[in-house]
Amino acid sequence: MKHTKYITLLLLVFASLSSTLGWAGQHVYLMAGQSNMMGLGNSRQLPSGYRQHPKNVTFIYQGRVQTLGRYSRFGPELSFAHQVSRAFPNDQHTIIKFAATGSHIQQWLPGQHYYRSMLRQLELSFQQTPPRIDAIFWMQGESDAKNSFRASRYAGKLSRFIHSLRRDIRSPHSLFIMGQVNPQSHGYPMVNVVQKGQQTVNQQVHNTQLISSHGLQKRFDKIHYNTQGQLELGRRFAAAYINHQRNIHKQPLQARLRAEILSLLRRH
Repeated sequence: MKHTKYITLLLLVFASLSSTLGWAGQHVYLMAGQSNMMGLGNSRQLPSGYRQHPKNVTFIYQGRVQTLGRYSRFGPELSFAHQVSRAFPNDQHTIIKFAATGSHIQQWLPGQHYYRSMLRQLELSFQQTPPRIDAIFWMQGESDAKNSFRASRYAGKLSRFIHSLRRDIRSPHSLFIMGQVNPQSHGYPMVNVVQKGQQTVNQQVHNTQLISSHGLQKRFDKIHYNTQGQLELGRRFAAAYINHQRNIHKQPLQARLRAEILSLLRRH
């Protein structure tokens, strides 16, 4: 039994490293957050290069497989999908998106409605235990910038969310990429506190990246990104992930094997 376990583990390591070494593999992404993740980009304004759904991308939203850009509105998933599709053309990419407009971080903690619903969505998307999530993309925090009570607790709750989510999806080393919140309306007086909370998490929680939102175009409300803003947000998310993957490629094979074995031992 022990020998069988080790053989199985080695096979899992080999499969996990296949995409890193340049062979065709599968990338699975979770995109979650509030309204700027849900997206208010206008599909009618899409450049021609974004009007076709990439053949090696599967997009799952609201419990079913959907075509990117098919409906009137879109979020950062659209340009993200095109970027990773071109960067890794021999691989398959699956994007699962779960977003809730106006939600604050407390509602995303373990045991809360959105957290439970998100995990359920992952299970339903694969009809089984979800595969390892390569990266989690997070665009949330605007609602917490409305008052000092929520804003001052944002960093601690976001850290808890990340640790719990990685544990519950059995992907302890998933890259966590968060977009910087920057609502410019008077209704969000504590935005600086939330931004500092994001910076704290980026510094203290391993394998996280904070993506700047500087220069992203907004709609008239100065809160939600417009078509160009959403496209650029998706490109920035993709650039962070692609650079991360390319850095992994540069690591010595022995180091990658050791990291993968430790990860798999924790999961089994």
